[in-house]
Parts: sequence; structure tokens; C-alpha cells
Amino acid sequence: MLKGLRQASTGTLVVCLAFVLSGCSGGSSSSSSQAQATALKSGVFDIGRLFSDGSTKEGISLLSPTGNFVVNLDRNSYSFGTLGFSDAGNISGQIVEYILNSTWSLTSATLSGEVRSAESADLRAKSSEVTSNSVLQRNPELSDLGVTLEELSGTFTMFDTDNTNTFTINTDGAVIGEDQLGCAFLGQVVIPDKTINVFELTYDASNCPAAPNEGATADDRNGEYTGLGTYDSSGNEVIFYSRNGSVAMFFKGVK
Repeated sequence: MLKGLRQASTGTLVVCLAFVLSGCSGGSSSSSSQAQATALKSGVFDIGRLFSDGSTKEGISLLSPTGNFVVNLDRNSYSFGTLGFSDAGNISGQIVEYILNSTWSLTSATLSGEVRSAESADLRAKSSEVTSNSVLQRNPELSDLGVTLEELSGTFTMFDTDNTNTFTINTDGAVIGEDQLGCAFLGQVVIPDKTINVFELTYDASNCPAAPNEGATADDRNGEYTGLGTYDSSGNEVIFYSRNGSVAMFFKGVK
């Protein structure tokens, strides 16, 4: 996991989850800035989620300046969608959650919530089966590092006992990669705002074999992926989350 993530605000998230939707702001902004904020500043967030059965999870969320949004609660749970903000600070959007048990399952949900400050918000997700409440707390130390294609350029390797992946990012944003099972990746990285440490990427996966441990066929795994990522310059580490409409992919690599 990237350095700095979930270190500064984990305690705050636990407290806020206990009083979710009660106006908890995380204590990182003044009352005047809370009153003026009508949208979240994009970046890297810690997220705490309270489910309708009383269980809780904490994880990482990325919000792009374009409104694209991803949540990762654990290695088998990824949610992708968009967030919009009204002039009154209300949140709306849609999300699709990818959950891996013995196979991948996809669940669509609507999002609603309230901005508490430029760096914190309460968020609700509702599907036909599940309702959950979340607290978002921005990590300014990592978010405000910014990122450029020059910093991102290089070859990143994710070492895994089952399948080692490599992605090379060029200074023009072009992406090429492969894994030891035969998948080939070709795509593009775009940085919407160089002052915010979140990038967007698209890539096409080809020649991927089936993954029986995920209940995924070759057709499920091939195709176009879209996602969001961030960069930790102190560890020369890239992390991104992507999906293609059938399966999701997590990558954490160092160069």
C-alpha cells in the first residue's frame, strides 16, 4: 500500500463511522471552509464504510478532477463510478461494484451524500440488495504532491507468486505491458490536473487466457479497461484500479 495512506485519518474514520451522516467533518477544516465547500477536492481518500448489517470496512478511494471515482475496500472488492456535486453541496452519482468470490459479480448502485468540507464527505450507496454509508477523508499529503508524465515514465513491476505484471509508461503517456501468463496491454495515461496526484488510464488487454480461480473466461479478461491511479514518488510506486465490464484489475508496481 502507498506510504501515507490510512495513517493520518484512520482514527478519525472510526469515530466518524460511529456517527455516520451526523455531520462529522474529520476535523481537518475550519467551520467557515466547511460552510463554503460545495464539492470535494479531487485526490486520494481514506474511506470507511458501514454496511446495513452493521459490519464495517476501511479502504482507499481515488477521485479524479473529471468526477471519475474508484473505491477499493480489499483485494476482492472494487467500485467504479462518477460523482457530481450540486451548488448546495449535495452528492449524486452512479457506481458499479466488482466483487470476487469464486467468480466475479457486478452490482450497480446509486450514490448520494453531503459534502462536509473540501476534504471530507458522507456518502451513501444503494442497490436493490444492499445499502451502505461511507465517510470520505482526503489525504492531502499524498493528493497534493501532484504528478506529471515525466515522473510516471518508466517500467513498473508487480511481483506476484502467481503472475508477475509489468507496465511501461512513456513520457507521452503511451502504455505497454504484459504478464507472465501471456496477457498483452496497450493503452494511454492521461493526467487531468498535474497538481492532483490522480491519473486516468485506458488500455486494451489481448491474448489473456482464462482464469479458472476467478471463474473468468479469456473473453471476460480481454478487451478495453478504464481506471484510475496514483503515484508515490518516495517509493517510485504506481497503483491503479481498472475494469472492463466483466472483471476488475489491481496493479501495484515499483520501478
